[in-house]
Amino acid sequence: MKTLLLLIIATLPAFGQQKEGLAQVPPRNIVPMEVKQRAQAAAQAVMDKTIRGDFKAALDSMNPEFVKVISRAVGGPEKYKASLLKMMNEMGQNGVTFQAAITRAADTAFEVDYGFEEKVVNGKKVKVAGYRQWMVFVPTVKDFQVLDKNAKPAKLRKWRKWSFEVAISPKSKENWTFIGGDSITALELRKLFPFLPKEDEKLNFPAKKVEERTKKK
Repeated sequence: MKTLLLLIIATLPAFGQQKEGLAQVPPRNIVPMEVKQRAQAAAQAVMDKTIRGDFKAALDSMNPEFVKVISRAVGGPEKYKASLLKMMNEMGQNGVTFQAAITRAADTAFEVDYGFEEKVVNGKKVKVAGYRQWMVFVPTVKDFQVLDKNAKPAKLRKWRKWSFEVAISPKSKENWTFIGGDSITALELRKLFPFLPKEDEKLNFPAKKVEERTKKK
């Protein structure tokens, strides 16, 4: 039961200059507060749909580049998403029910995806180097209950989970996609954005924990 529970929950849905090896990391600007707020609102919208049972919305919102990376061992994005959707749809049969999910204000955010893009400067099209995407860590709190069929008699147990979503969007036209923060690491994010630090502590991930909610005596 414990292993099943952790598996199910895990799938749902500014730095200055520094050196990484011999490469000089291009300096980042501070991410505006309004960008963090829009990332939070987008994450909440997806979570609201998931709580209502629209699991496909959660899968459709997953960051496509990250899905490509993690799905290579299982036959690609379509097979990976199909297996997740099947598991999510079977949660009720396994005694798992989500009750509520909220986002909290985001503190940590980065400019990512350094490269060239075409812009109009003084009436001419030129290629300008810079960070092309936003990345925001949106903290989340989720309440769910699990029917413990191993207990005699069966017992309904309630849990609260603190985690976060990695919200990513192009700067040019915001379209937020997400990576679940439950098991993400700095090294995994570096596969998408090479100029990020290698160490988890330098990314300042939001806190993660799971606690059982017991009735007060």
